[in-house]
Amino acid sequence: MKLKRSKTIPLILLVYLAAMSIYGWPGRNHDVSYTQYWLTIAITFVCIIALSYFLKKRDEYRDKNKIDKEK
Repeated sequence: MKLKRSKTIPLILLVYLAAMSIYGWPGRNHDVSYTQYWLTIAITFVCIIALSYFLKKRDEYRDKNKIDKEK
């Protein structure tokens, strides 16, 4: 079973976000406030969700065009 790009890229980015959020925890890094930390994670998560949505729509559009061209 082959994973589509619309699922693979967001999963990789979510793993990266999890690793960076652990690495950048404000308790370990005193330069970052908790507000800035959580805001950065939330904005990044929203961007990953939006990317996933647009990649999914692009895949659906390509599949639709592929079917139309075969007719």
